[in-house]
Amino acid sequence: MASVIAEKPTVPSSLASEGRSDKNKQGVGKVDGSALKSFLRVFKYGNRTDYVLESIGIIAAIGSGVALALVNIVIGKFMTAFSEPSLDAAGRESFMSNARKLALYFVYIGIARLGLTYIYSSLFTFVAYRLCRNIRYLYLRSAIGMEIGFFDQGISGSISMQATSNGKLIQSGIAEKLGLFIQAISTFVAAFIIAFVSHWKLTLIIIGIVPVLLVVVGGAGLVEAKCETSILQVYAQAGSYAENTLGGVRTVKAFSLRPRVIAKFDSYLQDAFNLGKKKNLLYGVLFGAEYFVIYCGMALAFWQGINRLASGEIPDIGTVFTVLFSVIVAASTILSIAPNTIAFIRAASAAAELFALMDRASEIDPFDESGEKLDHTIGDIDLQGVEFSYPTRPDVPILEDFSLRVPAGKVTALVGASGSGKSTIIGLLERWYNPASGNITLDGKDLKSLNLMWLRTNIRLVQQEPVLFNGSVFENIANGLVGTPWEKESIEVQRQHVEEAAKLAFAHDFIMTLPLGYDTRIGERGGLLSGGQKQRVAIARSIVSNPKILLLDEATSALDPHAEGIVQQALDRASKDRTTIVVAHKLATIRNADNIVVMSKGRIVEQGRHDDLVARNGVYAMLVKAQDLSPAESKDESEESTDEKSHDKGDETNIEHTHSIARYPTADAQKLAALKDRENFDLYKRSGLLRSIAKLTLSTPELKPWYFILLLCCIAGAAVFPGQALLLANVVNTITGDNMTKRGNFISLMFFVLALGCLLAYFVMGWASNVIAQTLSIKTRRETLDSILRQDLRFFDRPENTVGALTSRIDSYPQAILELMGFNIALVIMCAINIIASSILSIVVSWKLGLVGVLVGLPPIVLAGYARIRLDTKMDNDMGKRFSTSASIASETVMAIRTVSSLAIENRVLQRYTSELDQAIHKTSRSMFHMMVWFSLTQAIEYFILALGFWWGSKLISDGDINFYQFIVSFLGVYFSGQAAGQLFSFASSFTKANEAANYYFWLSGLQATIRETDENCEIGPSNGCKSYDFNDVQFSYPLAPDTRVLKGVTLSIQPDQFVAFVGASGCGKSTMISLLERFYDPTSGSITIDSAAPLTSLNPLLYRRRIALVQQEPTLFPGSIRENISQGMDIGVSDTVPEADIEEACRAANAWDFVSSLPEGLNTPCGAGGSQLSGGQRQRIAIARALVRKPNVILLDEATSALDTESERIVQGALMKAAATGDRITIAVAHRLSTVRNADRIFVFYGGRIVEAGTHEELIEQDGMYARMCEAQKLDRGM
Repeated sequence: MASVIAEKPTVPSSLASEGRSDKNKQGVGKVDGSALKSFLRVFKYGNRTDYVLESIGIIAAIGSGVALALVNIVIGKFMTAFSEPSLDAAGRESFMSNARKLALYFVYIGIARLGLTYIYSSLFTFVAYRLCRNIRYLYLRSAIGMEIGFFDQGISGSISMQATSNGKLIQSGIAEKLGLFIQAISTFVAAFIIAFVSHWKLTLIIIGIVPVLLVVVGGAGLVEAKCETSILQVYAQAGSYAENTLGGVRTVKAFSLRPRVIAKFDSYLQDAFNLGKKKNLLYGVLFGAEYFVIYCGMALAFWQGINRLASGEIPDIGTVFTVLFSVIVAASTILSIAPNTIAFIRAASAAAELFALMDRASEIDPFDESGEKLDHTIGDIDLQGVEFSYPTRPDVPILEDFSLRVPAGKVTALVGASGSGKSTIIGLLERWYNPASGNITLDGKDLKSLNLMWLRTNIRLVQQEPVLFNGSVFENIANGLVGTPWEKESIEVQRQHVEEAAKLAFAHDFIMTLPLGYDTRIGERGGLLSGGQKQRVAIARSIVSNPKILLLDEATSALDPHAEGIVQQALDRASKDRTTIVVAHKLATIRNADNIVVMSKGRIVEQGRHDDLVARNGVYAMLVKAQDLSPAESKDESEESTDEKSHDKGDETNIEHTHSIARYPTADAQKLAALKDRENFDLYKRSGLLRSIAKLTLSTPELKPWYFILLLCCIAGAAVFPGQALLLANVVNTITGDNMTKRGNFISLMFFVLALGCLLAYFVMGWASNVIAQTLSIKTRRETLDSILRQDLRFFDRPENTVGALTSRIDSYPQAILELMGFNIALVIMCAINIIASSILSIVVSWKLGLVGVLVGLPPIVLAGYARIRLDTKMDNDMGKRFSTSASIASETVMAIRTVSSLAIENRVLQRYTSELDQAIHKTSRSMFHMMVWFSLTQAIEYFILALGFWWGSKLISDGDINFYQFIVSFLGVYFSGQAAGQLFSFASSFTKANEAANYYFWLSGLQATIRETDENCEIGPSNGCKSYDFNDVQFSYPLAPDTRVLKGVTLSIQPDQFVAFVGASGCGKSTMISLLERFYDPTSGSITIDSAAPLTSLNPLLYRRRIALVQQEPTLFPGSIRENISQGMDIGVSDTVPEADIEEACRAANAWDFVSSLPEGLNTPCGAGGSQLSGGQRQRIAIARALVRKPNVILLDEATSALDTESERIVQGALMKAAATGDRITIAVAHRLSTVRNADRIFVFYGGRIVEAGTHEELIEQDGMYARMCEAQKLDRGM
């Protein structure tokens, strides 16, 4: 296995060149047109063990197929023996002796089938697991090896979803279904060989049906593959959209975007549905023609066989039956292939999608091991004549003839307006992009000539919006050790380094207060930590490796003044004797830089030290003046700093101590406990398969006519089998009676009529089943996403509901329902009707033979099938959970691709990903090997029924209880019902996947949010338009951490037209207050009263949120244009549009209009996935415009201006203040930059979940408490 994944697989050059085509709209290369080629290519990704196991499986499948064909010889011998039974005592004994011997042959065939079926089904499934694991690994490896420009296009589809769902489709196509296919082909070939040996002339006449069948199946398969590929591409785009939406679920809730998100998602689904409808005719022709051709072949066989028997050319009836049964068995095997060909086509299309990305050559490949690794790094960086435009906007120059020398061991700061190119320089140094012209050198060596992994390991970055990974605090910080000598050290040594880095980043103290300290898991994207805590962990991660070059892109933007002051000292220490490039809007953080570079529109306007630039009184001096925040000068700065540390540390210890022992009253504790497990799917009582199918049918009343048509077609299709039994019995009567040729011609004509009936029934069945499957697929996809978005935020806090896992379920569960409720359900219903009809026929014609066959033979098949379904359901459920973990890893990796590449942890991520896959395979394999015993039994028991039926039937004939006609009808009834039961349980894997999917779908559909619009509150909005708020002893714990109290009795009041600020250290509860005000959560105890009239919990959340606008610390933008993102702020209908004037007004108020109008496409410029096409400041301004266009009564600003440059901040702050002054609008701001809230009517200082100070800026300065010290920490220049 190691050899498979250690090296990049070689790919055909033609595919690679197609993959690099720029013209392809998917951006990942043209999907290879050859479905067969893609399907076969899947098997390239195994190793020697896989190929040996697969070969054994192939031999076993061929053996099993041959055993199945040998049945025809035994049946032929039986027919010869039955045709002239002697009724004297000696003759009867000889007849029974012969019957016992022939019955034993059936037992031997059954035993062979049992063993061989077990071998091939187990080995094919096991190898399928391993091959899919390798393909998923290589696919994710290719994806994270792409240059960042590839992800900027936002057209790659959801990588994590495709890795999971396409992987499942491939697995489905190469597991036991492939074994069944090989077995069927083997049976087909062996049956015709037996037929040729028995009578070559008759066989030669019949064999004409084979090319016709191949043309029908092959032609339909090619069209199906093309159609399925297009559908998969649309679903990939839908998945990518869903993934981005789920990543910004707070924004979806805040702006009530669910109807609009679903409408956009539905537009993708409609495209897929329209493509899916094209398969109606295709499936009709495919299934109708297949069955028509086969029964025509049978008509031809009887016509010619009976004529030749009459003329003496064929010696006995046994030969005719051997040939005929060979044709029937060969035909039925081809029919059993039909449903599986759909699985193969889907597997091939899914593989082609993955291979398209795997074949695309990355322009900047982190896995490329070429390039120089410097033995000793000095840290001199030189940019000479650099010109650059982003690949998605090549006409918009970002850097123009940019030259800058960054001396080794010095701190160079980049300042300037948002969009001036500061972060672009960081991206070029990280080699996320290559400059269009000019060159960048490190110690005189061009960056392009250096090994990429080595370069990124020696340059460490702290980003503006820090991204952490789902795991423990220790694992996150230890990611910074990858590529260093400490990577291979023991955990103890690594922990020592991690703790030192955490102390340096002022993170150690808060980490130690977490429930498990450094081993505390922090959720997806670090969601269980506050913004400031995440930033400090990110800083620790970057400095733990002691890098030569440090890049700080707004590294302290999310920190409170207290933490910022100390982290800044830590960064200053970390920057000592190390090349450091700092991008900063808070100028206090770079006043000691060796060189401050002031940028504007991609050029340098001035540079120098802080004092020199202030003295020049130029652009920089104006920026400094705009940011100065001067409390009354009092104590010496260093004394304050020391006092601040000791004072706060004492406070923190006391407060954390009380926090740890706090407990809620019993009622509140019970309420929290109930909420904790409310969204736990494991506690849901699942319904059985039949109930799930019934519920799915009842949930789509619009499909009632189609269900009725399908049922009629299934009855008609199932009637063919009893009809066949009666016709075959008549063949025997024909042979023993007079006028053989005439009666033979009539029976042949009846078989042709049967063929015409099949053509009609199966054509309509194919058409109807596709209509049902496609309709159900888009309905379940739409409603699954809708139900997910409807849930409380608590649902998204659960560890199993990561973005990757949810995205995977949105695709794979509806796909499983589609596979069940399509042609498979028709075949299942038909098998069930066939079992009942054939059993009744058997008992009615000869109850003595029929009862024994039905009551003795069928129960073991049903029991084995039921056992298989139960085991498969459990196995599939467990496997789904295990694979959802790997999907989460893939999702968070791709969504944080910049962080992954900057840390050079691609290999570590892949290691985690494959470790999860390996664990899933290891744990599932044992269950699978056990479960396949029961599957093999369902495939073998019918031969034991044959043995019993023939022996018992022979005895009854010998004793004169029944005649030959009764025997044939009754026996064939038992045989067809046994065969149908075996076929029914061959769909068990579809049953189990679909049943789990249906249960999840119905559980989710029935799961209502606790914070929602109800009949009681539907018309209850804020009585006076949200003019005031009263918090009364509000306490709060997050439902999944009920013992950790975040707010501990907050009481405050906010009056009309007030501008209120929440300030304090990171993690003190400020953002939690915003979450409560947005009603993302309800308080655990205490109350929030609106307009002095009604508690917030009694209001309709939709009517309430209409009055409120939110701007978050890390702004979430969705895929789409700037216009679409800003329009989302308006509470309008799905099809309504926002007037251009309103959007422009909001953009101007947010200081965004100038940069938007300068873009070539203006408001129609795509934002990219997560707003990746815009700078941090630009994203923030679009988010502010989105809030302002709403014209809200209450505006909530959670660090709304943290990513803005000084000038933008000043203008936006002015706009926000102006907005706050209009009417009776309440503005509530969470801020670390105290300059933004100095004019607030009331400032509440939070500490440890409580309000410790409150007042205006001047009042709090006079108190000379915590707020005064925070102000002092942010003062820029005493002399100004």
